[in-house]
Amino acid sequence: MTISRLLLAFLVSVSVSLAAPRPAYETESWPAARTLTWAKPGTSGAFAEAANWLEQGQPASAAPDRTTDVVLPAAAQNYSVTAPPNAEVRHLTVDRNAYIEAKHRNDLQVWGNIWVKDGGRLQFVACRGPKHTFFRVDAAEFPTPENNLTFLGGVKGRSDKPQSRARVSHKFEIAKYGDASVELIGNIGVGDEIMVQHGRCIVSGDLRWSGVTDKGALEVFDGAILELQSGGAVGPFISTNAKHVYNINLYRGATLRAGSPERPLTSDAHVFLGYGPNKAPGDTGLYAAAGSVIRVHSANPKTARLVFTALTGQPNRYDGKGAPVSAPERAAQGTDGLVLRLAGDVDLRGAHFDYVSENGVRLARPEARARWTDVTFGSHNAGPPDRLFGAFDVDANVYYHNRGDGESEFALTTKATKSMADYMKKSDPYQLKVSPEAVTTGRDGAKFDKPLSIVFEQPIEVTIATKHAAAAIHYTTDGSDVTAASPRYTAPIRLDRTTRLNVRAFAPGIAPSAPLTVSYVFGKK
Repeated sequence: MTISRLLLAFLVSVSVSLAAPRPAYETESWPAARTLTWAKPGTSGAFAEAANWLEQGQPASAAPDRTTDVVLPAAAQNYSVTAPPNAEVRHLTVDRNAYIEAKHRNDLQVWGNIWVKDGGRLQFVACRGPKHTFFRVDAAEFPTPENNLTFLGGVKGRSDKPQSRARVSHKFEIAKYGDASVELIGNIGVGDEIMVQHGRCIVSGDLRWSGVTDKGALEVFDGAILELQSGGAVGPFISTNAKHVYNINLYRGATLRAGSPERPLTSDAHVFLGYGPNKAPGDTGLYAAAGSVIRVHSANPKTARLVFTALTGQPNRYDGKGAPVSAPERAAQGTDGLVLRLAGDVDLRGAHFDYVSENGVRLARPEARARWTDVTFGSHNAGPPDRLFGAFDVDANVYYHNRGDGESEFALTTKATKSMADYMKKSDPYQLKVSPEAVTTGRDGAKFDKPLSIVFEQPIEVTIATKHAAAAIHYTTDGSDVTAASPRYTAPIRLDRTTRLNVRAFAPGIAPSAPLTVSYVFGKK
């Protein structure tokens, strides 16, 4: 190759790399903060004792807090750092043979980046805060027969096998402020359920759950976004759920999207779902409630798609104990296969379905399918495409996650989201509010309160207010993100059909508000 051609190839590669969208966490800047380093690597101790930390080589005067960066250095032997309930840090780095663990359901709250280096380990952490961050786990393996690893440990028993470092929690909570995001990088596993309560969870690695408990799920709550990036994958370890909870639940106002407008897909992203008999709703599959949204943002929808397929269809797939679950040769047949119950706003422009059962894709709005483009079907479905679609057959306005054993899973989520709401009340100068309310409280079975969409039957007028006197309010009703160029709110907004209302306030001299997302559900249209 001539020098001129080499130069041209170099310039093309540089221009492509410069044009590539940056992950959100790379756009953040962080003010200077104190950094605490574990004083005696290789020796275990308590997180909350200042004597266990060094600051600039000298004994620390105080234990870590929300504004502190924490480093657990590499050591020649294993050591553990035990955090008290609801401890807080900013950035967290965990190096070889270091292990940090909080209390189950009283997680270590991390408000910045998390980096678990090769050989490090952590458990019981939650992602918080107003900034875009990453959660990176290096060189972590899921259990296989060859590596002899397991997800046992923590609150669910012990095992002679070493615990997989891919397991980062038993119950994993993400509650970011507004539209702030956390990007999950590498192999990350959760022993029970994942709750995306606020903000955006971006998956560019491999995210799995319910390794041992057989009852976990991935739940995306009101206004939160689950975003799969190029090469990203989500899915359970096993097909069915012992507590009759769908593998993935998108509740009222939740969004599942592949790619984003600013960072479209350049390769496939995968949603792996359980292959099951589907005799009762909630044993397996994906549920999208009324008011939820599913979107695909692709640079090339023919080659970079959102792929829905069976976890059993993948070779070398194992459960949380390393036992094989793969059965790629087993095609869907009759009611055996995948089920997706989709009551929300589903717009697929670049998608692929495989291992789907008959009537497995159940649409509350069948006419939406006519707008889909570049949608293809694999060879393991239960029949031709038209046999894979059916009518929506469950309540489109319900939260399914109820253990039924005297303890409400949603009560745990309520506690976590209340903590986040309390923080927002203290720090948010805008305090955006909309009226009327779009959600009420209902009874779940005999005991549990749960949020339910208010189903409106007549047109309504929505008013928006902010605590900031100088702020301008902007909004969208088409599901798109709000900018200062979006329509400005000057009078009540009339709605007469199911609408996802996005609101944001802008004021001089300070950053815009966090987006407020409210889904209004109508029963007539």
